[in-house]
Order: sequence, then C-alpha cells, then structure tokens
Amino acid sequence: MTLKHMTLIAAAVALPAMAFAADSADTNGDGMLDLAELQAALPDTTEELFTELDVNKDGFLDVDEIAAGRKAGLLPAAGN
Repeated sequence: MTLKHMTLIAAAVALPAMAFAADSADTNGDGMLDLAELQAALPDTTEELFTELDVNKDGFLDVDEIAAGRKAGLLPAAGN
C-alpha cells in the first residue's frame, strides 16, 4: 500500500459523519457504483483508487468489490 492510498484511507475515514451506504450512492439503481456515483458519495475518491477497487475491470463496483474495499480499509464501512 502506498502513502497515497494510506492518505486516501485516512481522508475517507475522517469524513465528518458521512455514512457511505452503497445503496444510497447508487443513484441510477443498477446495483453497482460507477466512478461518478462513488465520487458523489466520497469526493476524495480518485480514478486510481476506483480502478484498484474494480477487480473485474468492468467500470463498475459490484457488492463484492465494495465489500472487499471495505475489508481492505479502502472504503469506509456502511454507517461510518
């Protein structure tokens, strides 16, 4: 993990009382998050971080990728 990733994690965790709920961030209701939806919920998200989270490289984060990002500490847990 790079210093940049650690900084992004710290910034995401420090967001003031912002609950990251993937279902509410999914504005088009397709069950996945694209970069714009994730950045709307977590403005400090970079394209580089999104690409790292998008394991299957389809341009979207599905529930498994979001869960893996949370487990790895790259995304805040729901309700945090």
